[in-house]
Order: sequence, then C-alpha cells, then structure tokens
Amino acid sequence: MNITDYSSVFFDFANLKRPMLFYTYDLDKYRDVLRGFYINMEEELPGPLVFTTDEVIDTIKHMDEITEKYADRYVTFYDKFCGWEDGHSSQRVVETVFEKN
Repeated sequence: MNITDYSSVFFDFANLKRPMLFYTYDLDKYRDVLRGFYINMEEELPGPLVFTTDEVIDTIKHMDEITEKYADRYVTFYDKFCGWEDGHSSQRVVETVFEKN
C-alpha cells in the first residue's frame, strides 16, 4: 500500500497495481491557491482522498473494501498512465534513437 499526498510518486507506484490512498488534508488550498493539478484528483485518482489522520487509520483498517471499491477506477488510471510500462522502455528508446536508416 502507498500513502501519499500530491507527489507524482503515485504514477510510478501505480505500476505495481497495489492499493493507494491520498492524504489530502489541504486539498482546497493546494488546488485553488498554491499549484493546481494536471488531473482531476477527485475523479481520477485510483484510491480515496482522506483528510484527517483518523480517516487514514480507518481507511487502512478497511483496505480490502477500499481496494474493491476503487478497482474500476484503478484499471482506468493504470490504462491511461501506465499502459506503456512493460519493462522494455529503455530498449525501445535505444532502438528508436539508434535506428539504422
């Protein structure tokens, strides 16, 4: 399981297909004042947004239910952001860069 905030690490972690939860105690401020987001956090993230420490603990206690609840969203997220990851990215780059003409 991964507990994160707005760090892009969740894109990398998604390749593992393991549960995630997002500790977003300052979501409104971060979204509306500080930086904003490239994706719709409320609709696209493959796990719940939690706002308090108690919610983090409760979510961990019910992770099996949360995993099931977010299963479809996880598949959608994975297909959109991780679909190219198959362990051969470096090989494709080398073949493309050094392609013989």
